[in-house]
Amino acid sequence: MYTKKKLLAALLASALAAGMLPTSACAASDYTTANATLVTLTDSSATAKGKYTGYEIDGTDVSITAAGTYVFSGDCDNGSITVKKGVTGVTIVLNGLTLTNDDSAAITLNKTAEASLIAAAGTTNTVADTEGSNDENAAVKVKSGAALAIGGTGTLTVDGNAKNGIKGAADAVITVAEVKLNINAADDGLSCDDELNITGGTLSITAGGDAVKASPDTGDTENPDTTSLGNVTISGGTLTLNATGEGVQADGDLTISGGTFHVKTNGGNTTALTDDSASCKGFKAGKTLTVTGGTLTVDSADDALHANADVSITGGTLTLATGDDGVHADNDLVIGAKGSSSTTTPRINITASYEGLEGTTVTVYSGDIDVAASDDGVNAASSTLGERSDKYAINIAGGDLYIDAGSDGLDSNNDISMTGGKVEVYGADAMMDAAIDYDGAFTLSGGTLFGAGMEPSAGTQAYIAVGETSPSGGMGGSPNGQGGGQGMTPPTDANGTNGNRPTPPNFSGNTSTDGTFTPPTKPYGGKADGKPSGNLPNRESALGIKEGSVITVQNSSGKTLCTATALGSMSSVIFSSADIKEGETYTVLVDGTSVGTAEAKLGTTDSSSSMSTFKPGQGGQPNQNGSQAMVGSFKDVPQNSWFASAVQYVTSNSLMNGTSTTAFSPSANMSRGMLMTVLARYAGESTEGGTVWYEKGMNWAKNKGISDGSAPNRNITREQLAAMLYRYAGEPDGTADLSAYTDAGSVSAYAEKAVQWCVKNGILTGKTSSTLAPKATATRAECAAMLQRFASLTK
Repeated sequence: MYTKKKLLAALLASALAAGMLPTSACAASDYTTANATLVTLTDSSATAKGKYTGYEIDGTDVSITAAGTYVFSGDCDNGSITVKKGVTGVTIVLNGLTLTNDDSAAITLNKTAEASLIAAAGTTNTVADTEGSNDENAAVKVKSGAALAIGGTGTLTVDGNAKNGIKGAADAVITVAEVKLNINAADDGLSCDDELNITGGTLSITAGGDAVKASPDTGDTENPDTTSLGNVTISGGTLTLNATGEGVQADGDLTISGGTFHVKTNGGNTTALTDDSASCKGFKAGKTLTVTGGTLTVDSADDALHANADVSITGGTLTLATGDDGVHADNDLVIGAKGSSSTTTPRINITASYEGLEGTTVTVYSGDIDVAASDDGVNAASSTLGERSDKYAINIAGGDLYIDAGSDGLDSNNDISMTGGKVEVYGADAMMDAAIDYDGAFTLSGGTLFGAGMEPSAGTQAYIAVGETSPSGGMGGSPNGQGGGQGMTPPTDANGTNGNRPTPPNFSGNTSTDGTFTPPTKPYGGKADGKPSGNLPNRESALGIKEGSVITVQNSSGKTLCTATALGSMSSVIFSSADIKEGETYTVLVDGTSVGTAEAKLGTTDSSSSMSTFKPGQGGQPNQNGSQAMVGSFKDVPQNSWFASAVQYVTSNSLMNGTSTTAFSPSANMSRGMLMTVLARYAGESTEGGTVWYEKGMNWAKNKGISDGSAPNRNITREQLAAMLYRYAGEPDGTADLSAYTDAGSVSAYAEKAVQWCVKNGILTGKTSSTLAPKATATRAECAAMLQRFASLTK
């Protein structure tokens, strides 16, 4: 493969060498019969004359059989140019050519052929196939093992009306250099199974599938491609990509070291996707995605950058707006390089996203990073590993992060470590969500931190905390759901009774007190795993902080150490920097008025001891000993919390349990598989056994018509939760006027009756007085509350 790359790279250079093409960038007048063969195409014939005789003509079909330079001009509505199998050293110059083929490709390189395709200076050229082509492959086709280099200073337009624009098959390599290349394709624009290299040029691609793609055809049952790499490498050029599918997709590695990109997929970030929507990411890699330079502007309905393995961003300027994740890695996401200089610092501005940065581990060494997210700003998670894993971590060693999140700002399903950098983070202030949230340990040993939420649990750098900080500590639980994993207690006997199980409700004669169940008459209406439509509602801050409040941290001498402008309600303030000294007292001011003082300390696993002195009259203080009465052994479920009775109900009835002996994790997301399992237990079914923890519950839900069982690891939305309860109840009649909610129109069609019924019966209430947030992710606390209300209908 290395040899082929070297040969291909030499094709464009040799095309301009003496004896093949003049060095004057291929001007039309430079071509003579002495240095090339001139081929003229018309609707009825092809004629040729000149230096090289390695060609065959059959009507309007021209076959090249030997090395040489062949210059094509004219207008032909049904013809072709073909380089025969194994022929190398060919240069095809397009010198004002319009060529269409209504049966197959307009230009074809047969197996193991090698050629350069040059658009002559000052010329405009078009090659195309037709919608009725018998060979639905591409307008320009590069067969197995062939190599094509595209260049020149003219313009080439490729219209793939049947399927693809330019397509390379197994073990083929395509390189694009300095050329103005326009591609319009019914499916993929510029595609090659093995390797696709873009080193320059101006590319404008509109595609009904993927704009730029390297994807081996492993699904071909007769000739599966098991040898191609599926790599895309881009080092320069200006690319404007508008695709229904992916902007750039590499099934192997995707490497970007330069270039300017304007990428839009599936209408952009405002397009709502459902579970059965085709993937439409900005940049997608099946293996690793590496960005070391370039300017990337992405507006995508799906993830802006996504890799099924690792993502590394050490340079470049990225501006991302997406309906899903800004940057997503199934494994490790690394931003910046350890010890990197400012000249290689990546700049990432995520203007709209569901989750901003997500990976199994997220590590930031350097960079200027701004994140706006409707859910989590930075999330250490992976659907493959499940809710809990000791592999999850957020590591911040440098860089400048500004995070505006609708849910958690920094959210790790295990650990957070901060040793350097600057972080200013805002999140929801809704008891269940906060700027800083973690399930393992938060070790603070350097850097500057401003935020709210859970306090550091370890470290060598002191911090202060003023206000209602959330408890820290682990979540526990087995990641595979056995023995209480996923926060639910499995039944301990064959009948799944395990204690005082509640009696299933009886609606419309479809359920009975013995737990039998009649499936609803209407099947499940479809998949709909939508994303949250906006920020979660804020509590009234005990510190009086609201949007626009100016927060100041001062030392005992009155020196200002930090000033920040709040993006919303904050019930606590956590601040740390090298200036904070353990044992000294600091004051937090809101709009110039002191709201509390705190003594700086190091991380502790007992956050209840860190409650600071509140400004009198602000409310929300802990009791005199600095702690609150809790439900059971759960340190994160105060008895005065809105979800306390719901947690008591689901745990006492063995529907759910804590994620550890001391935590219920009310703010953690609930997955679809979790709810299927809970409802199965609610109906008296055993959910033990199975190859995965949710298998029994999922199969029960499918058999009963409550769910199609899809996406069990996906977070469940509020409207999906309502739909499953509604189907469990047998889809009873019951409509409600939702006009009081400004977002009622965003309820998915399949869930309209379910949401109305749940609202009418008090099962589902508004997130706020004026919003339902039907597509917002439902938390464990919300699910517990809705289950409790659901069961109460029979009382």
